Amino acid sequence: MDKQMMISLILLITALEIFIVYLFIRYKQGRIEKNPFITIFVKEWKILFYAFFRWRIKENNNEYSLHKNSHYFWLFIALLHEQVIEMVVFHIYLKKVDPSSANIMSALHIYSIIYMLGDYNWVRNTPIRIINNNIEIKIGARRELSFHISDIDSIQKAQITYSDKGGIIHEKGVFHATSFPRVLTRIFGITDELRHEIIFNKPISYTGYFGLKKQVNKVLVYIKDSDRLVAALEEKMNNYDGSNDNKQEIRKVITKEKQSMINWKIYFVLLFLNVVGALAMAPYAIAREGFHEEMGVSQGLFILIFSGQMLVEGAVLIFLALLMGKKIGVKLPIITSFIRKEKISNQDVKNTGFAIIYGVVTSILIMIVSYYISNYLGIDNSSINEPVWWLGILGSLGAGITEETIFRLFLVTFVLWLFSRFRKRKDLTSSAKWTAIIIASLIFGLLHYGVASSTYEMTFGLFLGMLLINGIGGITFGALFIYRGLEFAMIAHFIADIMIHVVAPLFI
Repeated sequence: MDKQMMISLILLITALEIFIVYLFIRYKQGRIEKNPFITIFVKEWKILFYAFFRWRIKENNNEYSLHKNSHYFWLFIALLHEQVIEMVVFHIYLKKVDPSSANIMSALHIYSIIYMLGDYNWVRNTPIRIINNNIEIKIGARRELSFHISDIDSIQKAQITYSDKGGIIHEKGVFHATSFPRVLTRIFGITDELRHEIIFNKPISYTGYFGLKKQVNKVLVYIKDSDRLVAALEEKMNNYDGSNDNKQEIRKVITKEKQSMINWKIYFVLLFLNVVGALAMAPYAIAREGFHEEMGVSQGLFILIFSGQMLVEGAVLIFLALLMGKKIGVKLPIITSFIRKEKISNQDVKNTGFAIIYGVVTSILIMIVSYYISNYLGIDNSSINEPVWWLGILGSLGAGITEETIFRLFLVTFVLWLFSRFRKRKDLTSSAKWTAIIIASLIFGLLHYGVASSTYEMTFGLFLGMLLINGIGGITFGALFIYRGLEFAMIAHFIADIMIHVVAPLFI
């Protein structure tokens, strides 16, 4: 790393530390209602969700879209093109000069593209809503304001005012109901047409970025349906007598309590298990395959890199799996009981016993098939270097957790989710479930190609044998995942690996 890069990183880290301290102080002062770091974390995942999902939206008479006929759409398209072109140009140029910087810049550009897609689609999915005598204005992840019809003093026509130099005069203490980002308005000096302003009889609090709370005296409305919105509000104002409202409830958030995107407690339990699995599997990978030597790093650094990679991969895949699993119905009985602080049911205890038996039987079947394939192809398995028994146990534990998370929790769920989307059916047939299990098993086998090719000279026969051997385990674990639960697939995988990598070498 050169001196300039080091200085840039130091400045970036310093600025980040200052920003974190600022948020922490605001949180302690009560200017931020919720923990800002949790808010940022959840917001990032919601951005990811809206970048890929919910692009089809349903119209409602009591909702007023922010994005329709907005100039931001065209600026959004232009910015997307700019990011893609800039990413390609920078990558081509930096790849020759500094490959590491090229990859970092490309990753940052991809993140910015996903962020813009998620931000725009989030705005599309959060129109202005009128529920009874309450109004909610939520501009995606940017800011949100809720108020009661009794908070309105007057509504009138409005227009943008300009300075003598032609620049937009930015009024303070107002909430802008527009999909056009305010930062872009200040940079480029353009925005949508201002149509109305809703003036309050007293200041109203709204929530901005990172949960920061501010007060406003009015709402400036820029949307296409402004006339229809104003007509609905004026009708509410004329008919309102206050007799059917609980005054103590007026200032509360007016939307129906929304179900969380995923169960975050289960998410963090699974993420923690995957980090533990990576830490357990890393020493086994070092002893058996010598991956740290291939990478040219120390054992400690390899463990750190391996665990960090699993943390990032797990964070994304677990989130997507739980999100898709809401529709599919993913079973996590033991973890759910743990979260709810409930006693594990007798059925789950029985299923644990069945998982152990399935793991033993699967391992025996794999070893028998492997033995006959090896004899038929003339393969000498004595060259396999199995580490000491305790490392084998650690490796088996890590593989049971991480591989079942990737190939069963995510991959099987993803295939089933695709079936449900394209077939337009809520209930999944047995054929769909077994197809998902087999597809995941084949991919599970294919991804073992690198390990096999590092030990043997790959032939077509060996390749098919590898698919068959790994497919046996994949089908067993997949069936346990769908019909019993993820934990039992993990247990069976762990037991099968113990038998293959720890017990069997003692007798060979």
